[in-house]
Amino acid sequence: MEEKKNQNEPTGREAVTDLLRWIDGATTEASEMFEQWARRRKYRYEGEHKLAEEHFQREQAFRKRLKYLRRKKFIKTKKIEKKLLFELTDQGREELLGRLIQERPKLPSGSVCLVMYDIPLDAGSGRDGLRYFLKRIGFEQVQQSVWQTDKDVTGEVLAFVQKAKVERWVQVYIGQRKG
Repeated sequence: MEEKKNQNEPTGREAVTDLLRWIDGATTEASEMFEQWARRRKYRYEGEHKLAEEHFQREQAFRKRLKYLRRKKFIKTKKIEKKLLFELTDQGREELLGRLIQERPKLPSGSVCLVMYDIPLDAGSGRDGLRYFLKRIGFEQVQQSVWQTDKDVTGEVLAFVQKAKVERWVQVYIGQRKG
């Protein structure tokens, strides 16, 4: 008899994204993270053996995802006073942002999020950083220094622009495409 997988259990890409979300924001102690993970499910008691086996399988999958995140350098681990801590790296935050933006719903038909900038060369790496960021989150170049996407990501773009300290040279619009 085949067992059905829990339909609510995230797998693959979703599971990795969920794990990145958990770790995001602050350093997370490993034991605390495992407890949070274990409590997020309500188990049906159909015998202790089956329950233990299901728990073991889920824990193995969880550990495999953590190993994947460390290998990709999305998280780093620290051992402090016999405690293992997890923390997102800059690369991990970037990956999480890219994944979250891909999940965003599209704007209504014909609408676009438009980013225009005129950053002077002496503004340092802000110009290249913005260009790389826009490419990474799915924007396409319309003209030189003009980029568009069909998703509403104005909040993320404005946060990046402020962090890069280039807000006086960048404009972000939501507009209707004609023609």
